[in-house]
Amino acid sequence: MTNPEIRFVKNADIDRQKWDKCVANSSIPLVYAQSWYLDLISPSWDALILGDYAHVMPLNIRKKFGISFLLQPIFAQQQGIFPEAGQIIQNAFLTTIPDRFKYVTINLSASHSEPFPKGFSVESRTNFILNLSPGYEELKKNYSKHTRRQIKKAVDKKVFTLKGIQPDEYLHLKNSATDSKLSPQSMQTLKRLINYGSLHGNGTIYAAYNQDNTLCAAAFFLHLGNRVTYLNAVSDEEGKNVNAMYLIVDQFIRDHAGSLLTLDFEGSVIPGIARFYSGFGSAQELYYCLKSNSLPIPLRWLKK
Repeated sequence: MTNPEIRFVKNADIDRQKWDKCVANSSIPLVYAQSWYLDLISPSWDALILGDYAHVMPLNIRKKFGISFLLQPIFAQQQGIFPEAGQIIQNAFLTTIPDRFKYVTINLSASHSEPFPKGFSVESRTNFILNLSPGYEELKKNYSKHTRRQIKKAVDKKVFTLKGIQPDEYLHLKNSATDSKLSPQSMQTLKRLINYGSLHGNGTIYAAYNQDNTLCAAAFFLHLGNRVTYLNAVSDEEGKNVNAMYLIVDQFIRDHAGSLLTLDFEGSVIPGIARFYSGFGSAQELYYCLKSNSLPIPLRWLKK
């Protein structure tokens, strides 16, 4: 390895208490890098660790045809090195990766910066975050005209919201919504995350009902420290018709305005979804997707 202090550590040998403390020390302590979260989304994760947990990096490993791949798992928008590191440490971690993995796709959090080591293709992506410390009326002033109109339409159609529905209700809606289908494996992962959040008190579900008292939309928010992530959401056709998700997010902002929280929308490359997030006055936050491909040539072509 490039830096002898950075060592590859198998899952069973990771000190989870030290790991979580290290992640929490970051200026962007993403829930995606907490050990319990990694256990739920990528049970066989391993790690790169510098010294006595001075810096850590989760490795989400998959194997196929006897070849190890490093891939970004579902429900983890960003990961990388925690806490934030200078260029030398950052790139020392990253240069160790090609030694073990022939194909890599990883998303690095906004705390990382260019330039990155040679051998990676780099793509910048946009996240959306909203500082909730101002009062609600001040936050609402920054809503787009489109967003304010959609919220008014939902209110006029007598949509109302509730906080704290049961995970099974959320998952049933997720399964039944025509354009929200996940693979059975991804649904099980989502179920584990929602159940964990509900059990440990750091997950909250906001739901919307139409005037007939029928559940039509819901969103799952996951808290870690002062950051809360809009982790997953679903609307059925009725929910879309009555603009229910606009009312859900507005209600969440109303409930937490004036707090120290930052709402992390996660961002999207889909223009309509990006417009939805930005319409609440959120700010853009850039992060990076790094890829490398040193597979044997026939497999390399398949992965392009």
